[in-house]
Amino acid sequence: MARHDYDLPADYEQRIAEGTMSDWYTQERAKRQALKQDTNFEREFLGLRDSIERLVAAASETVKIKR
Repeated sequence: MARHDYDLPADYEQRIAEGTMSDWYTQERAKRQALKQDTNFEREFLGLRDSIERLVAAASETVKIKR
């Protein structure tokens, strides 16, 4: 299999079977291109990613307290 720098989707095998992997690659390339440019998409995407990373980090440090 060819090497690539894509993080393949979780439903990769299903997409291959359905023949929709080409659509996914097209969307991924468009997203990467938009991120390389100074666009609203870039700012919103990176802001959303930062928010999600903060939520995940906070959740991983949460401890349930028995009452």
